[in-house]
Amino acid sequence: MSRELISKRTRNEFREVLVGFVLREIELIFDGAGLQPRADFVPPVSGQRRGLVEQYYASIDFTSATDIRKLAAAYDEVIEQLRQIQKWVTNPAGVEGTIEALARRMERDGFRFENDRFISDKLRPAVVEAVSLIALTEESISEQIEKARAKIETGDHAGAIASSYTLVECFLKELLLRTGTNFKTDEGDIRELYKLVAGPLNLNPAGESLESYLKSILQGLKSQVTGLYELSNKASDRHARRYNPARHHAKLAVNATFTLCEFLLDSFEFQQRPKERKAAPGIRRHDTH
Repeated sequence: MSRELISKRTRNEFREVLVGFVLREIELIFDGAGLQPRADFVPPVSGQRRGLVEQYYASIDFTSATDIRKLAAAYDEVIEQLRQIQKWVTNPAGVEGTIEALARRMERDGFRFENDRFISDKLRPAVVEAVSLIALTEESISEQIEKARAKIETGDHAGAIASSYTLVECFLKELLLRTGTNFKTDEGDIRELYKLVAGPLNLNPAGESLESYLKSILQGLKSQVTGLYELSNKASDRHARRYNPARHHAKLAVNATFTLCEFLLDSFEFQQRPKERKAAPGIRRHDTH
């Protein structure tokens, strides 16, 4: 029998904290993480708020890494909401104590809280598998982009943004593998991954060998990665959503992802041709003869 990745005791502790939220807030936290309540489940607890949390719990397979990522995203949002509450209550130390208690419970289950997220090495295999699914080809990029665009057409704007983020994350990791660059396979922050890729692909905007106009473009790409990271955190299915993204926001994320991955692919292929490196570091040159 598989072991539950988040214990019942930890779940109960989060549930009791959520009793202090209104019903709509609880719904937004779990719905934003991609979870739905099991309507036919009769909660064995008293109170509407406890019952609602238990209905969400009833829809989760606690041995599934996929489901646990969603639940962890919901718990990320609980911590964020507590941080907001802490700013205006008369007893901020009490709220801080609650946050620390929740973090300790998650630590006992093998999670750590880093960069405003609960992460665990127990979820690492799924990340490694995802990396191997991305090929460094234009066809692979186009295939993934079309899937993201199809989500936009069905109104799944948050899903399209999440797919864009996943493509960039996996593409960067594949580039790091192919260039022999060391990285943490469970690193989910594309800003950190892009910093690592910038070295072997010579994409550092501060590079002395680059023309000023290229530096501006490369700085823009770096900002683009940061923007996608922030948008994905607030408006995608990767975490509990702070707001529902508009169609044009999703299109912007998908189109920016396509441009970024195409450029990274061109840069990688260019770096594989040593004779051309002196002409324009990091930029693919077309033959003129």
